Amino acid sequence: MSSVVNWVKRNQRRLAVGGAVVGGIYLVGRVAERQMIKNQELETQKLFEKARKQNHFSATESTCTHTLAALFPTLRKLIEEKLDADRITAILREKPSPEDKIEFWNELKIVALSRCVVLVVGGVYLSLMLRTQLNILAGYLYEQEIAGGPSLLNNNQDIKKGKISSELQEKFLNICTYFVSEGVEKLCLAVSEVVKRCTEKISLKQKLSLVDLEAVLNDIFESCKTLETDRNIFINPGIFFLPNSENFLSDIPTSDQGILKQMLAETLDVVDSSDSISMAQLVCKQGLGHTVDRIAEYYAAIGLSGSSSSPPSNSENKNSLHDSGFVSPANVSLPLAKLIPILTAQIRVPSDEEDAWLIHLQDNPAIKLLGANVYEAFCQNGGTSQSKTEGWGEYLYKTASGWF
Repeated sequence: MSSVVNWVKRNQRRLAVGGAVVGGIYLVGRVAERQMIKNQELETQKLFEKARKQNHFSATESTCTHTLAALFPTLRKLIEEKLDADRITAILREKPSPEDKIEFWNELKIVALSRCVVLVVGGVYLSLMLRTQLNILAGYLYEQEIAGGPSLLNNNQDIKKGKISSELQEKFLNICTYFVSEGVEKLCLAVSEVVKRCTEKISLKQKLSLVDLEAVLNDIFESCKTLETDRNIFINPGIFFLPNSENFLSDIPTSDQGILKQMLAETLDVVDSSDSISMAQLVCKQGLGHTVDRIAEYYAAIGLSGSSSSPPSNSENKNSLHDSGFVSPANVSLPLAKLIPILTAQIRVPSDEEDAWLIHLQDNPAIKLLGANVYEAFCQNGGTSQSKTEGWGEYLYKTASGWF
């Protein structure tokens, strides 16, 4: 026994150092184990939050698609009513005097072209506003859900903390309904004036090819972009979407009015931005191209019949299939008077056909990307507080504190 004691005394320093080393290794191992478990938990939590956020965004996208599909038939119907061609057609059937007849045909020309332009521009802004609103609202609701209660994490400090009630949500989304019911009438009046000014020198007997027709529509569209601020939907969309009356806010609590005003201001900030305006104008150009493509079917039908409104020149003959009598639609020209019924009918979609313009707006990648950016911007604070990773020093301190 004494030999053991003597050995311990002789190796006391070595034993102390060895014990410290073993204890340190054990401590580091425990800390590393806890750090690894914590990191795994954080990574799992991040994946869960990412999946929940993605599901929430997908549900918002689905809501955008279905809501636009529900509002679009109403938009078409309102445009058809505000730009009434049936009334003028009924007067023409009564065989008015030659002077009155020309005047009514010119009025019908304005109505026909205005319908095409309003459907394109109105459809783009309805889709743009609806997607912006729903993604802003979804972002706030996601933050509210992450917070685990009625406290609203704000991107803008002007919005007071509080729960976004269903009444407030409904009121916020009602501006798209207002646009379809009343704002469209303002847009029809503004576009009609532009069409009248741009087409006053175009005779009813003037023959237009597809290229000529597209040029006329583009000229009208470019003129719409330069209208005065109080009638220009590209510069001031709020004129067409927001009611002027104070009664719009009167039926909601005073505490919610400030939140609603701030959310509407944020919506207009997004839609008024230069990127949004450029994107809207680009999609409008696509819509005008879509309109020309639909009208091209009538030109193609005339080409298949082998008859053109004007005899083809030698260069045009090169594009003709002489064995079948086919004439390229690009070489067909029709008097504007014959195009008016075709243009007027573009507002209607046959019951057995899909609304191609609606589908284009629902699936347009630029509009979808805008919605995704808006959603991310308004819910980016949702999970940041939980994603903070602690350092090794803090873990060592907490671990040692826990043991002692």
